[in-house]
Amino acid sequence: MKEATDALLVETKHGKVRGKRHGEVRAWLNIPYAAPPVGPLRFQAPQPPRPWTGIRDATRFGASALQPAMLPEPFNTAFNPRVQYGEDCLSLNVWSPAADGRKRPVCVWIHGGAYDSGSGATYSGHELAALGDIVFVSINYRLNAFGFMNLAGLFDDERFAHNAGMLDQVAALQWVRDNIAAFGGDPGRVTLAGESAGSASVATLMVMDSAQGLFHGAIAQSAGLSLHCEWARSLDIAQEFASQLGISRDNRERLWSLPAPRISQAIERTKRTRPEGLVTRPYFDGHVLPASLAEAKAKRTPNIPLMIGTTREEHRLFSVLKMPILPLSRSRLGNTLVRALGAREADALLALYPDTPGGLSDLGSHLLFTMPSIHFSEQHATHAPTWRYRLDFPSPLFRFGAMHALDLFLLFPFPAALRRLVLGGSTPELEALGRRMKHQWLHFVREGRPMDDWPAYELEQRQTLLLNLRDRVVADPEGERRRTWAGRDVAVH
Repeated sequence: MKEATDALLVETKHGKVRGKRHGEVRAWLNIPYAAPPVGPLRFQAPQPPRPWTGIRDATRFGASALQPAMLPEPFNTAFNPRVQYGEDCLSLNVWSPAADGRKRPVCVWIHGGAYDSGSGATYSGHELAALGDIVFVSINYRLNAFGFMNLAGLFDDERFAHNAGMLDQVAALQWVRDNIAAFGGDPGRVTLAGESAGSASVATLMVMDSAQGLFHGAIAQSAGLSLHCEWARSLDIAQEFASQLGISRDNRERLWSLPAPRISQAIERTKRTRPEGLVTRPYFDGHVLPASLAEAKAKRTPNIPLMIGTTREEHRLFSVLKMPILPLSRSRLGNTLVRALGAREADALLALYPDTPGGLSDLGSHLLFTMPSIHFSEQHATHAPTWRYRLDFPSPLFRFGAMHALDLFLLFPFPAALRRLVLGGSTPELEALGRRMKHQWLHFVREGRPMDDWPAYELEQRQTLLLNLRDRVVADPEGERRRTWAGRDVAVH
């Protein structure tokens, strides 16, 4: 028994932690990678974690970032069981076959949730760690107003960090670089991965100077760079948020002492003034991030392998559940195009999407996810190895189809009842699809490329793996529509 207990004890740069067994692997949960961002550290860049004496218990998840319930019940409770919330949230979780000094490949997972919700605790890494003999890390980062409100620009006050939530992610990667060897991981073989806002985070970290060298491969599931906010828009949102709290330049000091629930309530009121749009999200600032979407797209990404893709019907999750965080109707999507491209160019694109439920799904999916993902693939494939996929398997639940986030249910061990509900049961063919996806993802983490049956995405043929009950490789599956988009990304207000 003593040997098993000692195997769970790991010494990090800031103190010792004791984890627990989780299935075939070991887990260390709620390890701080930065100091608690509370009191005077609220809204500031993350600071180094405070060292501790003795042995820290690392057997339970810590608090996730303060947030609203993104999904309606019963999905929210089922998707986030036993998750607690609080400002003291800058922690990560590690799953490893053993803390034995071996240098295993590492996968760092960034959760999604529109930069407004989500938790590293939702994504248990024990199955992937055991199946691939890798170290899996999931992280928390500050969300909504605590992580992505442009108060620095609004008040011209450097005590407020730009894009604090993105700086949190960089701090987590620095912790991995400095500590993961103690958990049996190789700091020189780190793959960064994420879905939705996590995927957009992966793309963003690839164009952030402060993140360079901290990861050596990337997996981006369902987003590129276009969901981010331009500077002027971020100032407008910050002004509305401050007004909801009665905060001005003269009394901005109150923001450090206001109870956290007051801040959360103010951001919810701000959302109601801007229906069908993301309110808090990374914004182009010229400090932490590039100064604009155009500058981000012109930036050379690091010379690392990238696996990137989308689901076929991304938009259906939002339209079926009527989630007002993105444009839901054809008129809203059309107005977004007109505002960005002008009426003539918008009409040329809209002509490719019939005014039908299927046409709406394709339009919303392409504008918000598919085309930005393809354009980021193009940006990267000019100089580094790239592989594209599209998940075509349709969920029968509520007409969701091949919806946004469906890939998560094929990759992660969510509760069995929830997986059966979303995936429409459990058949040998469906289980085989999940196994193939896991093996492809793990092969990429281990080898820097997927398996041999998946050809690289090159700009001449644009070969893409279509994942379904029977996978197939297709050249340029978006074809005419991709050519008409012509590399243009449209920012969403």
